[in-house]
Amino acid sequence: MDTSTTPQGFEDLVGDRQVFFQEYFNRKPLLRRGALDGRARDLVSVRQLDDIVAMETVSPAYLRIAKDGRGVPGKAYTRTVSDRGAGLAEAVVAEQVYELFRSGGTVTWNALNHFLPAARHLADLFADTFAAPSEVVAFLTPAGRDGYAPHHDPVDVYVLQIEGTKDWRIWEPPAGRRADKASHRPEDLGPPAIETTLRAGDVLYLPYGTPHAAAAKDQVSLHLSVTVEPRRWRDLLADTVQHLLTDPAFDAFPHLADPTDPTDPTAPDTAATLGALAARLACLLAGVDTGAETDRLRESGRARAGAGRPREFERLASADSLAPAALLRRSPVPLEIGPSDGARSALLVNGHRLAVPDAVAEALRGLADGRAVAAARFFPGVDEARSVHVAQGLTRLGVLETADRTRS
Repeated sequence: MDTSTTPQGFEDLVGDRQVFFQEYFNRKPLLRRGALDGRARDLVSVRQLDDIVAMETVSPAYLRIAKDGRGVPGKAYTRTVSDRGAGLAEAVVAEQVYELFRSGGTVTWNALNHFLPAARHLADLFADTFAAPSEVVAFLTPAGRDGYAPHHDPVDVYVLQIEGTKDWRIWEPPAGRRADKASHRPEDLGPPAIETTLRAGDVLYLPYGTPHAAAAKDQVSLHLSVTVEPRRWRDLLADTVQHLLTDPAFDAFPHLADPTDPTDPTAPDTAATLGALAARLACLLAGVDTGAETDRLRESGRARAGAGRPREFERLASADSLAPAALLRRSPVPLEIGPSDGARSALLVNGHRLAVPDAVAEALRGLADGRAVAAARFFPGVDEARSVHVAQGLTRLGVLETADRTRS
């Protein structure tokens, strides 16, 4: 994926990071006109949404439809996919989705980051910023139609207008974070605090729990909502405790049933054992290296299946036709280089153990600083063909990569 025209940093969306977190985050909405001017359509297109709907086995979990402010039952646009007469799963029916859209329904694609590389890049950007899960949701609304009735979501929402325009009504955020998702009657909310129209390239931030409603104007409207739920202290502490509980001291299985004879001295004293283990856990908590644990929590929150992954099939295919002049560098894959036995050195990479000539191990050490070398000169002291062959093997294992590859 070419990400040169997609947002490269959180600041591309919200502007100055310090100002955003001091003045807007958790406090009030933020509207940035033209933040993605000229780049919004590089994130997703109506044509790509057509392609997703046309897939034969799209799960209904990925797609919702709302009409007249209310959700349409899934059975109105799904069918059972079968193989030789055996029902396998429910799947979206493209023709019925289109018919509901033509008659005024808003189509919502959940977890668009599961389908499109640009959406994965966007979700990864938010996961990196907040060290918390994020999801990209697409909303396609017919011209002149409302989307969903006024509601609030139990997540922070970052709206990116992609095509068309959309009128927004936004009410004041609540004083505290609400853990539910709910719809509202406009008469119960009172007059909106903000009424505005989003155009392609505009970005809108809505704090957690902010009531809002949107309607398309004179043309089809497409916008993305990136949702993020920052982890609370209770979530982080629960993660830390769970990590500490991997200590072998907590591996045993207790018998919690009442002993048949409480006076039996051989009956297990589970209360005493629980007290001892609680004391053990308290000791482990007291000894936590908070700096290292913060780093671990940050990295675990940023980890996303699929996000930032390399194009591995493409990389392996290119290794098979590696040119002698191709520039190679060490990849980010962890590599351990062991001591030499006098002629060969041990390598450990991706669970593979192998022995390579000392000259190859020394060449790998020389590339640790990010330098690149031609495949034909990677293995010093041998002919060009053998050097390329060894470089190909290490590239297939993931130790080396071509220097023109863009790292996430």
